[in-house]
Amino acid sequence: MRELTAFAYDTYWLGLRTTRRFFRVPANVISIIFFPLIQLLVFSQLYKDIVQLPAFATDSYLAYLAPGQVVFASFLAVGWAGYGMLVEYRSGYLDRLRSTPIARFSILSGEMVPLFFEAAIMAAILLGVSMLLGATLATGVGGLVLILLLSGLFGIAFSGISFIAALLTKSEQAASALSLLMFPVVFISTAFVPAELMPGWMQAVNDWNPVTFQIEAIRGLMTVGYDWTAIGQAVLADVVVGVVLVSGTLLAFRRLAA
Repeated sequence: MRELTAFAYDTYWLGLRTTRRFFRVPANVISIIFFPLIQLLVFSQLYKDIVQLPAFATDSYLAYLAPGQVVFASFLAVGWAGYGMLVEYRSGYLDRLRSTPIARFSILSGEMVPLFFEAAIMAAILLGVSMLLGATLATGVGGLVLILLLSGLFGIAFSGISFIAALLTKSEQAASALSLLMFPVVFISTAFVPAELMPGWMQAVNDWNPVTFQIEAIRGLMTVGYDWTAIGQAVLADVVVGVVLVSGTLLAFRRLAA
């Protein structure tokens, strides 16, 4: 029990430092919000008449588009998370931490735990902008809380992509490039069009796309109500992806810290 308490204590203070490091640079927030915000503003107007196609169950493309951009923002919040750890590895900061009497894995948890809140905050900003533009939140405050929780869980689950690439290659450029591989996964989802409008091979990929499960859960909370089946599928997808990627991150970190 004492070890667990010490681990939580170390994680808290290291996580607080990680959070301050992130928000101390305004460009971090701007760069995350910029791309999904531009897509939301431009695509909702440029393709607003696409909802006339029978596959759309809404008369507002903004309402359809917004959930996908909320998810995209939560991913971008963690897409380059491993970059910061590499910078501190090269500066010698990680070596100094390892020379102190703290648990090795509290160093990693201090980097990962804040990502839950960063992903949730970025998602909240996109959600707020969407509502200002006319999107709705059918489930009210309860739905807002669920969206933030789902976004944070999604962020933690997918942060392993960046951490694994960074820890294994020890290259900022490689880590950034490999994080871009996530972009096609977002585009081959229901972020922009329903599955019925996709080519057959895309529909097959989309059936197993964890990003789609996340989007559909949030879309239901925003436009319809509490669809617990969709919410459960999103949570399950995040847990499965998280177990795989976080396990890989732990192994890669063990190799770096050896």
